[in-house]
Amino acid sequence: MSSNNPQPSRIVGGGVSTGESEQPTVVTQMLGVDNAAPVREETLRARFLSFDPLFDAASQLVANQLVLRGRTARPDSPPELRRMDEDMLLTGLFSLVQGGLGKELPLLVQISSELLFSDLLQQLNDPKLIWVVDLDNEQQLARALALQDAGLTLCPRLNRGNPVVFDSAPAWRYVACHADEKPIRTPARLVVDGVRHSKVQAQWPDDAWFKGGFFSGDTAGETPPAAISREQALQLDLLAIALRGSTDTLAQFFRLNPDMAPRLLAIANAPAGGLSRPAESVAHALIMLGPQRAGRVAALLALAGSQPSDASRQFTVAALTRALFMGKITRLGGPAENAATAFETGLLSIAPHALGVPIETLVRKLGLAPSSARALSAEPTPEGRILKLAQACEQNDSDALAAYAQQLKIPLHQISVAYLDALIAASALDAALH
Repeated sequence: MSSNNPQPSRIVGGGVSTGESEQPTVVTQMLGVDNAAPVREETLRARFLSFDPLFDAASQLVANQLVLRGRTARPDSPPELRRMDEDMLLTGLFSLVQGGLGKELPLLVQISSELLFSDLLQQLNDPKLIWVVDLDNEQQLARALALQDAGLTLCPRLNRGNPVVFDSAPAWRYVACHADEKPIRTPARLVVDGVRHSKVQAQWPDDAWFKGGFFSGDTAGETPPAAISREQALQLDLLAIALRGSTDTLAQFFRLNPDMAPRLLAIANAPAGGLSRPAESVAHALIMLGPQRAGRVAALLALAGSQPSDASRQFTVAALTRALFMGKITRLGGPAENAATAFETGLLSIAPHALGVPIETLVRKLGLAPSSARALSAEPTPEGRILKLAQACEQNDSDALAAYAQQLKIPLHQISVAYLDALIAASALDAALH
């Protein structure tokens, strides 16, 4: 559910800037590519590293895959462009391995078959890494098996038109395949990509891992990826990790995207972070905050962006106001499942406006709990009733406030005090967003 007025009049900052400044364009000619069209530097910069989640049959998060998002090279692009994408992916992976993957979930990394014959995999290898690779011939198969014997974990991709992986399936711990394919019988764990509907899972073994548009929100008929800017995609990814990932995954995200770190530190050190003393780094802040508060601070950053505009600051302060208010009302006896769920619903009620994505995409991308999903989708739920109360406070609708106070059996003066407290606390966030 979203308010008809997502920018409450009592939390107004500046206006929405719709102008686009003209920036000089730098064009790069790819060396070694005959007759290739120049590659705009802005295209090379419009990429970022993030994580795709993998789930089991019970929709529990079981692993992540390191991915490059943005304007990446197409399969028919020149090899040099595809290699550039892979280099960027491996550079990010090197940063993660240097920082230590620790007790984090398994991390899948897609590589080209050429890398099998380099020393790079042994240099980067970590027990948590699973290398996903296409094997096209017996030479690649032999090399992959040798690497597996040396302690690396490989996940060859099944190709029905090429028997190399199919015939060797019993030799692997993991085998990657597409949801449209027919499941194979193998002791290996199947990693199934391209899952677009929940019913697809029923066709696969219970121990398979799943990923695809059903989980990412990128489904047919909705906002196409091209319509979402790099910044929006980055914010949406961060919001998903903030809500369902671990503190370790958050720390990894900021190692991959260090340009967002200063703003996270500013929010964490602001009154909204609630730290007893200033944090010196993102890693320090995440540890001091603890899992729940770290996720909430990261979610605020996801709504605001690394370079907040007047509009995004206003959205973020409004989101925190709603979240704090809904948590307070729940503790006063409101009907929500718990204060944490009410807080999350309030925070996310602004997200469709702040990030410019449909609610349906947001629900799937974030893997929201059913109660939050129903409340955001305007279905009658306890959290939805408290959200309507928050919107009535924003609009200073006295008749609606009186009606909701009577329904919730909470005195009107307590509602007013709770909203004023939330408004004052959230307004302190604005300084950290400038």
